[in-house]
Amino acid sequence: MRIAFLLPGQSRRPAGGFKVVYEYANRLARRGHTVSVVHPWDCAPPRSPRAGLDARLGTLRLRLRGRGIAPWFEFDPGVDLRAVTYPAASKLPGFDALVATAWHTAPWVAAAAGEGRGFYLIQGYETWDGEVERVRETWRLPLRKVVISRWLEEIAAELGEASRTSRVPIGMDLDRFGVDLPPAGRGRRLGAVLSPGREKGGEDLLAALEAVRGRDPSVSASLFGTVTRPAELPGWVDYTRLPDDASLRALYNSCAVFLQASRSEGWGLPASEAMLCGCALVTVENGGSREYAVDGETALVVPPRDPAALAAGAIRLLEDEPLRLRLAEAGERRLRTFTWERSVEQFERVLEGATMDAGERPL
Repeated sequence: MRIAFLLPGQSRRPAGGFKVVYEYANRLARRGHTVSVVHPWDCAPPRSPRAGLDARLGTLRLRLRGRGIAPWFEFDPGVDLRAVTYPAASKLPGFDALVATAWHTAPWVAAAAGEGRGFYLIQGYETWDGEVERVRETWRLPLRKVVISRWLEEIAAELGEASRTSRVPIGMDLDRFGVDLPPAGRGRRLGAVLSPGREKGGEDLLAALEAVRGRDPSVSASLFGTVTRPAELPGWVDYTRLPDDASLRALYNSCAVFLQASRSEGWGLPASEAMLCGCALVTVENGGSREYAVDGETALVVPPRDPAALAAGAIRLLEDEPLRLRLAEAGERRLRTFTWERSVEQFERVLEGATMDAGERPL
């Protein structure tokens, strides 16, 4: 098949949604498909001649980067990376399946592909990035939806799109992330990702960390993110900007407990990667984390926008080692069931128009 993914732009820094698309592209190319990933300079046509010139120059710069368009990801040689000014049908490669990857791109895909060859990979409920009704309208377009979690599947059903929706959980990087240091020997260190944006819950996370530290001054923390170390971080918190895979794996393995404060997630890659590395997870109820975070079984789950509850969960695990070790083991075991091989096979079947048998349905 000729498969083309349409991204909402480009990202010079690691981004979970982009990473998932790139993983699919790599793995589908290795399975013999002709795969293109299209990066528009903008998802809207230029509004003036000056804007048009800026867009053409920006697109040229993207093209000159070549495979460095996303320097943080290693692409398979078989993946065709393209840059366009905006995603009109005339600017897209030939395809048998065209896949939208964000609400901005879905109308373009519907116009270019129509029903039958148009697909919509939905990795989150993107109302944080657009007006609620505009986002929901894209879910009703005549595209085959592929959602990554039960929460998103429920939203599709609410919108009357159940018959055009398949759930395909994403795969985990089982070769890149794993347990190097047994959870029992990790001391009293907390881990978390600190991301910009209100929905990522950064303020809640910092308040929770301070509350835990106030209870026990021996607690330490290791955070990471894509931006320069925020000024508001207290000195006792370590911070790593843009860690590579080896550094990130080491960071996860140094932590006993990982905190996820994000209020809305289609999945939550950092939390699930941390669990693969043996961290016990305390997460807010954010939708996507339900795929792997079951309260009292694989994680502790607390209400969103409640730093005190997040802190209480962390304190509980630091003070109850048997519980922490049990959740860490169960969480890692759960995450290891989400393999990329299974995800790509299921995604491929959706693109080919097949329906999955009961034994092949997602977990």
